[in-house]
Amino acid sequence: MEDNLPGMTILVEGDPALFNQYGAIAINPENCPDTNIEGARAFIDWLESPEGQSVIGEYGKDRFGQALFVPNARS
Repeated sequence: MEDNLPGMTILVEGDPALFNQYGAIAINPENCPDTNIEGARAFIDWLESPEGQSVIGEYGKDRFGQALFVPNARS
């Protein structure tokens, strides 16, 4: 990755303290009646799908030479 970021040096990588998990949840439509619950569920389904996981795993490779995120969805 350093080759794609001139002037920058990786100082630390692989430390568990750097783990930054992302998540997605659909909120309760009874509490937020204007929520697009169908869209939220469809988006979450896509994130967890093989296609969504592939997009997550490929993101950044073309620009930085390695993925910026690690797909790890569990249903």
